[in-house]
Amino acid sequence: MRKTVTITYPAAPARVAAMLADPAYQRSRFERFHLEDASVDVATRGRGFVATVSGSVPPSRMPAAAARFIRSAVSFGLTESWGEPGDDGSRAGSLDVAIKGAPVKAGATMSMRPDSGGASTRLTIDVDLSVSVPLLGRSVEEKALARTGLVVSDEERRGAAWLAAA
Repeated sequence: MRKTVTITYPAAPARVAAMLADPAYQRSRFERFHLEDASVDVATRGRGFVATVSGSVPPSRMPAAAARFIRSAVSFGLTESWGEPGDDGSRAGSLDVAIKGAPVKAGATMSMRPDSGGASTRLTIDVDLSVSVPLLGRSVEEKALARTGLVVSDEERRGAAWLAAA
């Protein structure tokens, strides 16, 4: 199942990229999930970067629809990659999610572009999610993607607060 979501940050792309490349910001994004064994690594790739987050999610933190099928912690790795900036600060990126212990595949292509005369940045994320559970996979996908509005609102709030404090 595919869905496109947009996140807007109140800063130019260079500041947003610096925020996303900051390991402390990456850690703050995932603290709310109370992950077990969480680790964050950010590596520079030319003028781009790759942020990798890994850990495990206990069954008690899973959505009810998924918890019925999962009995132990689910290990994951999330890799957010951003290429070098264009002349206007725009970047192309990707998001790869590797999940062990759950019948889920997820990934995304992303773009970062200046908005409103360069005073803000718009991230467009084209998400592709697949849950391979007979008869119920589509329903789980729909429920998971229905929550993206909450995730976007939370990310916009956290990003704005981080940028205001920086």
